[in-house]
Amino acid sequence: MIRHLPRRALIVALALTLAAGLGGPLAYAQEGPQPRTLTDVLDREITLEAPPQRVVGMSASITEMLFAIGVQPVGVTEGVDYPPAAEGLPTFGVGYQPDLEALAALEPDLIVANAMLNRGIIDQLEAIAPTFFVLTRTLSDIPQNIRLLGELTWHDTQADYLAMSYEHYLDMAASLGQSLEGPDVLIIVGTLKRPNYGKSSTYLGSMVAMLGANNIADGEKDAGPFPGYAQLSMETILDADPDIILTVTRGSDTPMPESMRDDPMWSALTAVQEGRVYELDNRLFVESPGPRFVEAFAQLYELFYGEDTE
Repeated sequence: MIRHLPRRALIVALALTLAAGLGGPLAYAQEGPQPRTLTDVLDREITLEAPPQRVVGMSASITEMLFAIGVQPVGVTEGVDYPPAAEGLPTFGVGYQPDLEALAALEPDLIVANAMLNRGIIDQLEAIAPTFFVLTRTLSDIPQNIRLLGELTWHDTQADYLAMSYEHYLDMAASLGQSLEGPDVLIIVGTLKRPNYGKSSTYLGSMVAMLGANNIADGEKDAGPFPGYAQLSMETILDADPDIILTVTRGSDTPMPESMRDDPMWSALTAVQEGRVYELDNRLFVESPGPRFVEAFAQLYELFYGEDTE
């Protein structure tokens, strides 16, 4: 039985699933511009009379999904640098604190909002344009949300083929993960002074689980400001002594792996002593769950099992 698959094989498999999924036409649905009514993640109905021409997404994740189905937004939140076409677009503040005046100046006819970041300003957004809320927390949410954005923008065909290709890839990855005996993993987002320990119900955690790894935070109750994250005692972490620690430093200029090496408690862990603490890109692994999950997935596979492992 093949236990490990090189990263290059994952990339080839992705290319094949994309080719199979995207073999059909990449054009707008041929249906005429009949009104559409859709229900968002907050159980709100939105009716669009015709295909929107000036769309904005309220997070980097939404922006990447819009570009992936062939919709170029008229503006983006600050700091969005992917895809490259997004870099030169007008900005309207950050996702959790948008500049509503700058947003209104873009004259959008559809706003796609983030349910976690923007639900507190529903009325203000609706005063600007019809607003539809989505939420991407795990890998399985990505194909679903891509299809929803396709329906919202009349890009049904692109969205459906892209979503199918991702579903094929996820099925392949899940089958692969079942054959692997993965490492024990600890996920930390934040800082060592204010850590949040990610479980398998988070976006990054769902990738870790799919790769056959054991998340030592699973089984703990949610705690802290974000769903899907727990709080662990240092005693619990030392007792588990995870094989690999994945960190996403937010709120400090010093990456957590560096801080761990200088801390007498953290430096007692085998993963720290043997250099198996990996700082991950915040945008790719936490902030922007979306089409680039394939890139994130391949990076994690390489960290867990090695580039050349057969």
